[in-house]
Amino acid sequence: HYSHKNDDTMPRRLQLLRRILFHQKPSRILFYYITISTVSSFAIPNNAYSSKKSVASMSTTDSTRKSSHQNTTGNSAFSNMHASFTTWNTQSQPLATSKCIPPMSFSSHKGSSGRVGVLGGSAQYTGAPYYAAMSALKTGSDLAFVFCADEAAVPIKCYSPELMVAPVYNAKQFDDGIDQEQEQQQKMVDEMVEKVTSFLPRMHCLIVGPGLGRCPLVFQATARIMQAAIDANVGLVVDADALFLLTLDEYKHLFDDLNGRDKVVLTPNVVEYKRLLKTYCNIKSNNFPRHIFEGTSLQHAIIVKKGQSDHVAIAADVHYDGEAREFICEEEGGLKRSGGIGDVLAGCIGTFVAWNSILYEANAASADDEDEERGDLLLSCWSACCVTKRSTRVAFEKKRRAMTAPDVLEEIGPVLDDMTIDIASEETLKSLLSSSL
Repeated sequence: HYSHKNDDTMPRRLQLLRRILFHQKPSRILFYYITISTVSSFAIPNNAYSSKKSVASMSTTDSTRKSSHQNTTGNSAFSNMHASFTTWNTQSQPLATSKCIPPMSFSSHKGSSGRVGVLGGSAQYTGAPYYAAMSALKTGSDLAFVFCADEAAVPIKCYSPELMVAPVYNAKQFDDGIDQEQEQQQKMVDEMVEKVTSFLPRMHCLIVGPGLGRCPLVFQATARIMQAAIDANVGLVVDADALFLLTLDEYKHLFDDLNGRDKVVLTPNVVEYKRLLKTYCNIKSNNFPRHIFEGTSLQHAIIVKKGQSDHVAIAADVHYDGEAREFICEEEGGLKRSGGIGDVLAGCIGTFVAWNSILYEANAASADDEDEERGDLLLSCWSACCVTKRSTRVAFEKKRRAMTAPDVLEEIGPVLDDMTIDIASEETLKSLLSSSL
């Protein structure tokens, strides 16, 4: 019965509740109502809202973290997290939101929320790089670049004016160049490498592989570009044809010099994962070692193994027996397996990797904690999987058998918005409700 004009006469509790609920959409008000009804079971970790707390500090003590980090490789400090973080819920959401998503601000400028590049797109494949780049934008990056073949540039530009498309090689010339002298081949490869690497200082993350094709000369240039991105401390998401590149003998040692500071994420599906196992582990299907990738050139990379449930882990920690120290995304996706959804996930991961770099650049004090930084990057990849799965489910609920990748793209924004509610408001409401009961 209090009017807006008499706000100052309201009890303080009612003022806060009114301000929290005033701008909320009906679905969120329903959430608050359910929260009121079940406040006793509204479980949120006590320290989940502290922006200075790492994923590691949620699961182990500082002494345990130090001991684990000294005695094992990879994300040992996060060994207790994988069991509790399987879906986006009231326990995982506060930490994932605060650690993986930079806050929006009126002081932001173009590019401050992420600049992502996609190296892909050939004469035959133009949809994959488009889906990856648009997914990066729909997730929240400000700018998306596509580096592609001349033959793919015009189609991709026509798909969307939002993308900055840069043709960096001619597919026909590269295909014909296989029969030319090595000097001419080297010149073409050098030119492609120079065109792409000149953009790296502007990038937070580079996604490599969607629609890339398998031209040997393109692979030569791509390998050098990936190495240049790592050297420039640019996040790297390796997908599709770039994963095939890594299984070729001449590129098996491309990541030999990777370390725990490098942000390299591999996103294999079931077939691509088996190909990586065969290439790097030199093992038969019935004779796996416990730590599959330990000691290989991939051991410091993060692997996002796609499937009904997505598994996210540092490669050295992947276990054959299923007891890996990993994050598992068990979010329910849609029942339609449309082409392009893997590219959508690659773009979403690209933005989360970019955000990880942005957050650590803004907080230099935490940059020295490699353990924490790696844990947050794992959590970022897991969060991207949750966003993509939910977007696929919502799109499928609307379109059913007619669902395609563009339908998933359109759901990313609303889904992410719904998943990242105002943490401060939620905590305030929780405190008010607790003190009222």
